[in-house]
Amino acid sequence: MREPKPFQLLPFLLSVLFLSIGFTIFSLFRPFPLEETDWEFLANLRALTEEGGFYSGQEPLPFLILVFWKKMTGLNYIPAFLSLASLFYSLFLHLFLLLLRRDAWNRNHYLFTFLAGFLPYSYGFPTAHFPETVCLVFILLVFLTFRFEKIFDLIVFPTLTLLAFLSSFTMFYLGFSFFVIFSTIRGAKKQAQRTSVFYKKRNVPFIFLLSYLGFFFISLFLISYFDFFGKGSISYLFSQWIGEIKQIILPMLVISAGYILLKTEKELNTYTASVITIILIGVSIFFIYRDLIKTEKEPWSLRISSLTKAYGQAAILKSDPLYLQKEFSYALYFTTETKTKFYKTKELSPKSFIYVTGIWPQDVLLIQKSLLGKRGGRLPGLVPLGDDAILIQKSLLDRIKPYGSLDFLSKKVNDHWETFPVISLYDSYLKSMQNRFGFLSFF
Repeated sequence: MREPKPFQLLPFLLSVLFLSIGFTIFSLFRPFPLEETDWEFLANLRALTEEGGFYSGQEPLPFLILVFWKKMTGLNYIPAFLSLASLFYSLFLHLFLLLLRRDAWNRNHYLFTFLAGFLPYSYGFPTAHFPETVCLVFILLVFLTFRFEKIFDLIVFPTLTLLAFLSSFTMFYLGFSFFVIFSTIRGAKKQAQRTSVFYKKRNVPFIFLLSYLGFFFISLFLISYFDFFGKGSISYLFSQWIGEIKQIILPMLVISAGYILLKTEKELNTYTASVITIILIGVSIFFIYRDLIKTEKEPWSLRISSLTKAYGQAAILKSDPLYLQKEFSYALYFTTETKTKFYKTKELSPKSFIYVTGIWPQDVLLIQKSLLGKRGGRLPGLVPLGDDAILIQKSLLDRIKPYGSLDFLSKKVNDHWETFPVISLYDSYLKSMQNRFGFLSFF
């Protein structure tokens, strides 16, 4: 695919190491976790480490690497996750620069890679999209090693392809498609330049490209027809791709633009340019911290504390099923090892509790007054969590149906219940993959 050039491995590895260490330190000082997937990955890491199973539907391979990394380094959950995510992100950025390489690198090539790693809009990619980051590393290795010049290449290519597939189904679907399209178009152009009549009439790479595109569109149709990702599978898939591309495209553009400019503008290879690039990295980190301080995210600590207190007071029993939104469920498990449900089921038992937001203290007082009258007291089946959320039991919901003044509560509960996802074919596929790797599935 590309002619091998003399390559200095030691500076490359040192740069990967320095960027991963720098990004880890940066991540340890920034607020974390912030995203639902951050909590999910931490919950899965804890479940794998302590119970030998997955708390949610995730590809097993990235988390096997994560568990091995944690055991090897002896780090706690959050430092282990942040350091490995940083390492794979650093590898991804450096491998992308390596994909562009035609001439020798200097220090500013590496500094542009550092700048790409600390961009305000993309800093959260390796932690919010950890499996996708691992998959991208393997996809880039496929790009870099695809030559088929030696017998050993027949082993490397399928091995890396399989590792990419096992890392992230959605990212592999997108990344490998880019690889096939790029490689076949390049191969088709080379075949068209040959003088052989056979190759002019039968351009094998072009035929392979058409075949793959046919497979791609047929698979999209089947994904949509069978609701592989749930209702609106295609919109879900493309929204995933768009969200990931929006975060990762800017670092790739910075590296590409930096590489082109360093090749064409000699002034950018000076020490002055190096100092300016370092200043830009510092400015970028400053803006990231400034924005994070202003961002208000649900820390879950208050609601987890209220829920733990409710268990202690026997307002909720350990045997009572709890239906929480995904992020709350992940945060609760990572903090307290309490398992809850975050998928919709066909039927709710009378003892089931549903998490509902938008219910304020005055609403709680109205509910208590309507059912308990003047005697007041604690209402069984109703557990306030913070200022605007409650857990309400199914049996209590059935009791309040005759009360017209409480219709708002029934509507709120129904609206929240409809937001709970159902287990899709993709979730079932992930569960089967986890079982094939010898792990339990707790969802």
